[in-house]
Formats: sequence, C-alpha cells, structure tokens
Amino acid sequence: MTEDSLIDRLLDQDTTFAAFRLPGQEVQLYLQRDKELRSPHSGQRCFVLAPFDAAEGPALCIRPDEVRVLGAIPPVERPEAEPRLRTAAHRGLDRGGFASAVDRALQAIRKGEVEKVVLARTTDADLDGLSIGALFHAATRELPDAFVAIARTARYGLWLGASPERLLTMRNEHVEVDALAGTMAADLAPDQAMEWGLKEREEQAIVTRRIMEWLRSAGVVDGASGMPSTKRAGPVAHLRTIVRGRMNDPDPVRLASALHPTPAVGGSPADAALDLIKRLEPRGRSLYAGYWGPMSPTGADFFVNIRCMEIHGHQALLHVGAGITRDSVAESECDEVERKARTWLDLIDAQRAAG
Repeated sequence: MTEDSLIDRLLDQDTTFAAFRLPGQEVQLYLQRDKELRSPHSGQRCFVLAPFDAAEGPALCIRPDEVRVLGAIPPVERPEAEPRLRTAAHRGLDRGGFASAVDRALQAIRKGEVEKVVLARTTDADLDGLSIGALFHAATRELPDAFVAIARTARYGLWLGASPERLLTMRNEHVEVDALAGTMAADLAPDQAMEWGLKEREEQAIVTRRIMEWLRSAGVVDGASGMPSTKRAGPVAHLRTIVRGRMNDPDPVRLASALHPTPAVGGSPADAALDLIKRLEPRGRSLYAGYWGPMSPTGADFFVNIRCMEIHGHQALLHVGAGITRDSVAESECDEVERKARTWLDLIDAQRAAG
C-alpha cells in the first residue's frame, strides 16, 4: 500500500489521526484508536489541536496509540497546469465582501479602536477525483520549509495545512517564537528587511512588540529578539523576527495559550481586535488561525494553522487572511489573500494535471 492510499484509507474508515512533516524531517503518522479527544498535559506525546477562538473549546490532542514514520519524499518534476475557473466563495466573505470589511476595519483603526486587525475570507476549491493523501504528500515535496499537516477528528472534521508560521518551539526550558507579519509577492519581496515598505515593517514591529510583552507576562526570562528577515513561503514572502527566551517551569500548552492568538492572526489590542473580527466575519474560524503540532516529554513544535483548508467530501474551503493597519488599501489586501490562496490552488491544479 502506498503512503497516499494509506491516508485515503484512513479517511474512508473515519479514523482519528494526524500526519505531519516538520521542515527537514520525515512524515510521522499518529493513529488514535477511539474518537474522543482529550486535553493535553505537560510531558505527554501527542498532536495538539487548538481553535482560533478559545470560546470554541480548549486545546485537545490526538494520542499516538500507533505511530508510523512514512519517510521523506524527494521532490519531483510537476507539469505546469493551466489556470482553472474558480467557484465563488459561498461560506465566507467573497472579494467584494472582504474589501468592504477592510474598509470598515480601517474606519475602526482611524477612530483609535484598534491598531491592527487580521481579517479572513474563504475560497472554494473542487477536489473531485483527487487523492487527499496525494495532495498532502505533494505539499511535503513542494513546500519544504512549511509545516505540513493533515488531521481528521470527529470534533473538527478534516483539515489540511501547510503553515510557514511557527507559534513556538520548546526544547526543555528553551523557547523560540516567530513574530511573522507583513506580506508581499515572493518574486517582488526584497531580501533585506529594511527594503520592505513602511506598512509591512510597521505591521511586523507591532507583532514583535506584543509577543515580547506576552512572553514576559507568561514567565519567559532572558527574552531577546533578533533582527527581522525575509521568509519566503511559496507564492508569498513575510517579514519574520525570531524571539528567544527561557522558562523555569516549561509547559508548552500553557505558553501557547498565553501567546495565542498573536497579533499576526488576531490583531492589537487583542480584545478589541477579536471583537471586531466577530463583527466583520460572517463565520467562525474553527481551526483556521488556531495552532497545531506535536508535543513530547522534551518539548513541542506548534505552528499557527494558516494556509489551510477544511475538506467536506469533494469540496475544500480554503482560509486566507491579511493584517489590516492604518496604511492598508482594500484592493491590495484582496490581492494579498488571493496570492496566499495560490499555495493550495497551485498544488491542486498540479495534482489534477498529473492525474
């Protein structure tokens, strides 16, 4: 049985599982024998899932009742796919609705209600005739620097993602957190952070500043941030600053709960931004912009669940978002989220062309 067909068979059997590939590592598969998700505890080995909004529920985990290593998959040449007509998003904001939401967010920023807010929209994609397992493995090949994961649970359904954004890495008492914000098309993004535009640099500074504050309040000591750098992620690039520190009493889920949602996916100030998101977005985010990833007795690797889709039968609902600040322009933000959606749309087109 191929690795693609193994994942497809698990989906057919409604198995509770998570398969994931950390950058530079092999694909691991955690199988859970029952359907009940439980709260993770420090020192446990499991795959953690947390929704964007804590009101939707706490962080839960998929237990590794059975573990398989699926191996590293070498890159392969893919034929260039012809562009396909997309169906309009019908479960969230379309382009016009998103532009209107951005304008309303800018009004709130000008009134001083928020400094930054991250708004999301959804895009539909047709997966009819495609293997979900093959799509997962294609992402591990084509997106080597992303955290690629697929998880199916009775509570949240089926999610597939390829995130460039690390929430935290913990190894014993040592902690690293990514402050990731600001977006440009990858082919236009400067290699040097200081050559980016003022809007993107200010957005990134907001995220870095807030993360430093939250780490201190969560008990992280010796905190220090490096200089911003350009991080490329498929069709887009971001500004990233790595923040490092140390915890005397390390608990990755407790720290993740204190950090999440960061200004990179929520906004600033946090409470006002989250309230604005609920007013402007017509649907809850579920696992989109939450966090997920493996933890073990020696630490954790949690990533923000962006560049992701939730899959219902042969239809995928892609979730994409953009950070809105005072210098944002609605049309530019609409273009940005559509570029982000290309991460999965290009992979889907390539799989269809290859099949």
